[in-house]
Amino acid sequence: MTTRTDPLGVDEPAGPTLFHPDLAARHRGEVVRIEGDELAHVRSLRLRAGDAVYLTDGAGGRWRGRIEAIERRLVTVVVEHEVPGRPPYAMTLLAPVGHRDRALWLVEKSVEIGVERIAFVEFERSRSVVDAGRSAALKQCGGSRLPTIVGAAPIERALESLSPVGGSRWLADPGGQAIGHAAAGEWHRVTLAIGPEGGLEAAEKDLLAGAGFLPVSLGPRVLRFETAAVFGLAVAAAALECRGSASTRTKGDR
Repeated sequence: MTTRTDPLGVDEPAGPTLFHPDLAARHRGEVVRIEGDELAHVRSLRLRAGDAVYLTDGAGGRWRGRIEAIERRLVTVVVEHEVPGRPPYAMTLLAPVGHRDRALWLVEKSVEIGVERIAFVEFERSRSVVDAGRSAALKQCGGSRLPTIVGAAPIERALESLSPVGGSRWLADPGGQAIGHAAAGEWHRVTLAIGPEGGLEAAEKDLLAGAGFLPVSLGPRVLRFETAAVFGLAVAAAALECRGSASTRTKGDR
């Protein structure tokens, strides 16, 4: 049987993760029903009766189960046991409001990376966007907790809502130091700010600098805001993972 080692150090049989909104107080041997959008996910993975899967409610709960039956409009899964949840990386993303599809894509990729919090910001050059990306229903790939999504708010309010806990704050800026150098520092939390296409106003840069954001360069290429965000988050996640200690992840499944 194929196994994988969980980031918390637990060897588990490999298996895909399915979302279920109601997993509180489940017990061994109990049967849960997978319906709606998740059916398409089951079929796309070509899962069969007897296959091992994981169930998550996006709120920290994670259970191992096994598919009992696959019907036309319903999949039943037998719950086997609860497994340790995978807390997100201690990362916050400040992203400009964007059109719905691009905002949803950014949320999806941030969830896959393991972001703890996403805050959409109404920068001066992104105020004309109609859809601020307020709604998204995404399950965390192999994880157990969906990120907190906040938005949309003026930059002043977004900065006030940041965690007072220390760490490193980065602002994507072509004139900043290489992001690899920033990632070599000693810290336990990263907050990444991405400006809108068209750039930040001088007053917005001043506000971010005053809040402790260090300009970091993402390389010589001009990236769309969602690509820049994923790039920066991936570097931060890799650096946090390499720390190899409990302090590189949020303390518990808060």
